[in-house]
Amino acid sequence: MRRRIPPLIAVRAFEAAARHGSFTDAADELAVTPTAISHQIRHLEKLLNLQLFDRNGRNLSLTEQGKRILPEVTRGFDCLAAAFFETYGEKDNKSVYVSVTREFARYWLFPRLNNFYERYPDYAVNVIASEKCTPLDSSEADLVIRYGPKAPPDSVEINLYREEYLAVCSPSMLSEGNQIENLTSKRLLDVRWELSSLNSPTWKRWFSENNNEGYEDYIISNVDAYNLALDAVIRGNAAALISNTIFEAQELSDKTVVLNGARLPGYFYRAVLTIGGTRKKAAQNFLRWLQYEVGTTI
Repeated sequence: MRRRIPPLIAVRAFEAAARHGSFTDAADELAVTPTAISHQIRHLEKLLNLQLFDRNGRNLSLTEQGKRILPEVTRGFDCLAAAFFETYGEKDNKSVYVSVTREFARYWLFPRLNNFYERYPDYAVNVIASEKCTPLDSSEADLVIRYGPKAPPDSVEINLYREEYLAVCSPSMLSEGNQIENLTSKRLLDVRWELSSLNSPTWKRWFSENNNEGYEDYIISNVDAYNLALDAVIRGNAAALISNTIFEAQELSDKTVVLNGARLPGYFYRAVLTIGGTRKKAAQNFLRWLQYEVGTTI
């Protein structure tokens, strides 16, 4: 029986754009331009005589026809990936694809990555930095490091460690001791998190936890990324609440000072193998190394 299948390049563009909810992100994944993605999807819609997306300016959403088609298309590509999984040879067997948040990659993983390469000199670690939660049936990643509430004991996810948030500033902002009252500028910086489902640490909460008065006397600004907050801290623009993951990176030790006060508890970093990762020795070895590095039970 002859299979009626549209051009795979167009189907792949549709699947990636639908999964990401973005032509731009789909273009990044497939290493083409957003215009090329849009062109292929238009071509597919013309062939099928169906509208697959509702387009409203920058907003992109699937039509009912698109929603109906997507699950089977994604499953089909996952099946193709699984079918060719064993044929990539030794090179792929020594590669691991890790989905992780940008901050964890920048301040925890990369400073320690040479430790992994010393154990496995022939391996290649490929990092997919994103704040989005990669599904376990994804064919993009072998291992996912997530950030959120602690995983229960019966979960397939492994709790790596819990973050804490410290009040830090530049040494130039302090007139004497490390009390917040000694800041030469009453400017504090909060960081807005991309994931609205999680409660980000705030200076208001820090004052409350430490039974400090005078929160209303400070000027509170906010940014949407920790690299911006760090830049502001190092330049002496403001004090900020920074995670121990970031603060303990050696490059910051002589540029920032911790203010006296209790640390605010954050969420947990958790690691889990994807369905494809469970079949890759490289991914399993990387997970064991992660556990060793954080001191958890292997």
